[in-house]
Amino acid sequence: MKTRINHFMLLAFFALIGFSACQDEVTEINTPNEQEVIVPNSTLANLMSNTTAHFGAAQNILEDSNCFSIELPVTLIVSDITITIETEADLDQLEGLLDDINDNEDLLDFIFPITIIFSDFTELIIENEAQLESLITECDDEEENEIIECVDFVYPISFSVFNSEFTITDVVTINNDEEFYNFLDDLGEDDNLLIVSLNFPVALVYANGETEEVNSNEELAEAIAIAEEDCNDDDDNEDCNDEFIELALKECQWELVAYSSFPEFQGFLLEFNSDYTFNIILDENQILSEGNTWSVVSDDSGSFLVLDTAFEDLGGDWQIVECDDDRFEFTKNNETMVIEQECEGDLECSITDISSILQECPWDFSDGTDLFDNYQMVFQDNGGLQITEGAATSAIGGAWSLSVTDDGLVLTLSQLTAFQDYLEGDWLIVECDDDELQILRFDYTIVLEKNCYDETEVFNCFNDFEIVECEGSSNVTVYNLSANTIGLVDCIALFIPSFHATLIDAESNINPIENTEAYETLTAQVYLRIEAENGNFEIFNIYLTTEECNLFECFESFDAEIVLCDDANDGAEVFDLTIAFSNCTPSADAVTYYQTVQDANDGIFPIANPELYTNITAPQQTIYTRVEIGDQFEVFPIQLLLEDCSGMSNCTDNEVRAWLQTCEWNAVNYNGSDNLAEYNFDFGSADQIVIIYTDTITIDASWSVSESNNAITVEFSNIAGPNIQAITGGWLVVECEEDRLELHRGDDVLVLERTCN
Repeated sequence: MKTRINHFMLLAFFALIGFSACQDEVTEINTPNEQEVIVPNSTLANLMSNTTAHFGAAQNILEDSNCFSIELPVTLIVSDITITIETEADLDQLEGLLDDINDNEDLLDFIFPITIIFSDFTELIIENEAQLESLITECDDEEENEIIECVDFVYPISFSVFNSEFTITDVVTINNDEEFYNFLDDLGEDDNLLIVSLNFPVALVYANGETEEVNSNEELAEAIAIAEEDCNDDDDNEDCNDEFIELALKECQWELVAYSSFPEFQGFLLEFNSDYTFNIILDENQILSEGNTWSVVSDDSGSFLVLDTAFEDLGGDWQIVECDDDRFEFTKNNETMVIEQECEGDLECSITDISSILQECPWDFSDGTDLFDNYQMVFQDNGGLQITEGAATSAIGGAWSLSVTDDGLVLTLSQLTAFQDYLEGDWLIVECDDDELQILRFDYTIVLEKNCYDETEVFNCFNDFEIVECEGSSNVTVYNLSANTIGLVDCIALFIPSFHATLIDAESNINPIENTEAYETLTAQVYLRIEAENGNFEIFNIYLTTEECNLFECFESFDAEIVLCDDANDGAEVFDLTIAFSNCTPSADAVTYYQTVQDANDGIFPIANPELYTNITAPQQTIYTRVEIGDQFEVFPIQLLLEDCSGMSNCTDNEVRAWLQTCEWNAVNYNGSDNLAEYNFDFGSADQIVIIYTDTITIDASWSVSESNNAITVEFSNIAGPNIQAITGGWLVVECEEDRLELHRGDDVLVLERTCN
């Protein structure tokens, strides 16, 4: 509320004169020459009142009203950014922000309640937007235009207070506009008529920084009246004098942001030196400086920037039509040129830029150590902050906000559930780019780097697919959807695949196909949904085609042999017959083994335990395999071979086993060919698993090493893959070195060589 200054209750000046006239003797009044009575509601009193009244128009950017201002600090939301305005200087930052978003004051939303201050310094608490709009509508700008804002008193000043005998009874000291305004207001109240005079000299300061000293009421009234006339001049250019222009131009570099006829000039930098030379910086490697001079001159038509340079289109007298401390607009003939200040250390981003880019993607961050390795900050649009580690589903919670302070733009991290000592607090943004921010708190610096997830890296891995399968015996074809689509794709980006029978199901992500490795269908198409890590997805077609084909092609593709060492030289060993066609048998409905071809054709007297079959002839015996697929069958032979392995190896089985488990091996020679060289062997010790892989396929198979009568055998089983299935069976080690093994199986030769990175 308005503060009042209490003074003595004195008689009115005119009442005092009447009282004195009735006395027998007239008392001589001697007052100091520098003191004059201030008459309430006089021209001087009103001029002083208008000069000291609260100037609400200074905050028009906040409330668009000349009738009042808003008490600071005040918090508001600008285009989803929360900002606290603490000082009048912060209004410049806010104005720049509004310029970046098309100067739309409708984007301002106050956090109520707020307190407004009227021209007479009275205050009122506003609870909501409706109350504020009502006051703005009722504002009488004409009355408020009486305020004189171009001149101020230099405080402190003092008034002398007199009694009825014109003897000084008090001296009132005034320290600011509010005290001065209320003191003058008290003079005009009927029940509080005071006899006061202003103690001279009194100093005044004008908007341009000049000061003036006055020594009488008359001089004071004249000085304020002249300042009032100056206020009615073009306020926009009141500071745009030659001195102001020169100081601004010398302060920093200036970027040429617009040139009406030559847009290619955009981006050039102008550097105005203190010796009145200037440089034209075309790029880092091209600077024009020789013979360039500049000056600022004024005449009745305005102020001009005069450029003397061999760069003809920049030279000449450029009239300044718009003037600001960080932006100038010029005209010359029919040309227009605009330059903007580009100071070293200025942020390249506004507060809206920073708010926008923070929310675009996750951000990696580092303090120069490995403390935050693998962590990312995710800035959410509701002011929430998440700090995630790798692919973890849980996250550190928190909040973030941006604000404008005297020091610059500040990023505040708060309410953190971890890393409070390292991250929580106000961080000054000292460097800004579209994909990198540098923030500073005390002497601690953190660099944030944008890490956007590019969904195209996922979708570019895929195309439509066609899967061709043999027609099933029951006319229902079985398709391995996953192996023939995503199993063929080498994609380093993360994705979630699902298969669907209809396009609607794929788009809605419902009813996924469960048995993707053996999907039976009569339809000609299904759909593959690929969902990226950010939730976006694309649908790819899988065309299903059937053809009549040889169901027994796999069994016909090679001659099956099982070779074992005759350990006891007795002509008998135990054979596992099932390994001969192990890579083909999954496609068959039934596989049985027989000692004669007639039994196999008739399907009678099968071998009861084919995994543990002892041969009955040596060194060679033929076993017959009956393969049934649907209502068809074929018979295929298996050759059982015994070899005398005594004395063939110069190493032990433990050495071979250890060598194989060290580094990776390649089949560099198979019967004189390098067709299998692309296969890499990674021999593991657990469960005797060997991983055989190329750039496109991976096979999990089994292996073992055994020794009998100084003969070492390496055996491979469960190998299901093109070409490589040919090595299935037992191989005799005939040559062994630490990085090379030569293996024989009957007439077959296999050479493995080791590669260590």
